Amino acid sequence: MEKETNLSILEKFQDWISRSTSLKLLVIGFIALLLLIPQALITDLINERQIRLQETENEVTDKWSRAQTVIGPYLALPYHTYREVQSNGETKVVKELQTAYFLPDVLDVNGDLQAESLHRGIFDVVVYRGDLDVKADFNSIALGKLDITTEQVLWDQATFLISVSDLRGIGENPELKLDNKSLISEPFTDSQTKLTGLQFPASLDSASKEFTFFGKIKLKGSKEFHIVPLGKTTSLKLSGNWPNPSFQGDFLPEDRALTREGFESIWKVLHFNRPFGQEFTNTLPNFLESSFGLSLKMPVDQYQQSIRTSKYAILIIILSFLALFLMETFTKRRIHPLQYTLVGFALVLYYTLLIALSEQLGFSLAYLISSLATVGLLAFYSKSLFSQLKTIGIFTGILSAFYSFIFVIIKQQDYALLIGSIGLFVALAVTMFISRKIDWYKK
Repeated sequence: MEKETNLSILEKFQDWISRSTSLKLLVIGFIALLLLIPQALITDLINERQIRLQETENEVTDKWSRAQTVIGPYLALPYHTYREVQSNGETKVVKELQTAYFLPDVLDVNGDLQAESLHRGIFDVVVYRGDLDVKADFNSIALGKLDITTEQVLWDQATFLISVSDLRGIGENPELKLDNKSLISEPFTDSQTKLTGLQFPASLDSASKEFTFFGKIKLKGSKEFHIVPLGKTTSLKLSGNWPNPSFQGDFLPEDRALTREGFESIWKVLHFNRPFGQEFTNTLPNFLESSFGLSLKMPVDQYQQSIRTSKYAILIIILSFLALFLMETFTKRRIHPLQYTLVGFALVLYYTLLIALSEQLGFSLAYLISSLATVGLLAFYSKSLFSQLKTIGIFTGILSAFYSFIFVIIKQQDYALLIGSIGLFVALAVTMFISRKIDWYKK
């Protein structure tokens, strides 16, 4: 008799466990938390693939040429100075060689960037070939501002310099002239400013204070192109075949035109807009802080969008589990915790499928295929959970709405918070409306 009583108590306890709504919710919540572990591993996988993309880009650009920043042309004039020094009680005059730098009054650059995509395995890297027409007018060499006289200057050792951030991008010998006289180029490295580029030795006439330096430069680079506004008036006109450039730097173009065939943009910068002057002695300021230009990166970064999508994984899991629970409550069909777990694994595995397909097909198409596959799998599996086609259809529709909602948030970056907040508010309101007649204390 006592044995039968104990068995009856055990059966009642098991029956309470199977029917307890509160306990069921706790179990579902625990499963959802456990699913965050594989979800975190998938996020690490996406980051790993993104790092691999960056490594591939570095490998390609190391062989082709890196992003280019052009500084110049500017004029370097060596000159002598004299100073008195005390040595053994005697005063001696020491002659020193110094360098004065002068920036152009007018700088005009016209460039055409022809971009192409290089393939390395499953990755694409954007590179370009550029033709630059450069013209710099030096209307006045203001020696007086630096307390230098004409007699101090070594005019026959003057040098025009153009800094190029990656000299491997120089495709051909530059054709540059000084007042219609061709100049020979040589590479240079400035250990103080860390600038590298091309120097053009020239012999200037001390009687003339106006010079025009102009010519063409063929330049290869990857992903980005920038220049520095050295002129009192700097004009830059860039065109190319890349349909969606991203304009960057301290200055945006005054005019731009974007089409499917390419772009055309125009900048104009005055010396009032930049934080440095026109004349310097021995040292140069950090010109790079005032650079501007554009980026020719790939228009869609599937890894960035995949990471953003994965951040909503817990939301998808919780909403899907909530939908299952409500349908379980209304249909009075018991769903085992293991079945919740299998549904959760399908929701998590979706992200692995998404990143694998996005590397081959692009993010949008990969999202569509992954969503259809996951929703289709769960719709098929729900046949074992619910007997009515209507219930299966409702569950499938809810999942489809969830994935469509997330896709809209991902694509609408500027309004993601607004759309997400409204969507969650609507989801909560619907849940409260549907669950208002549930007797949570029923036995």
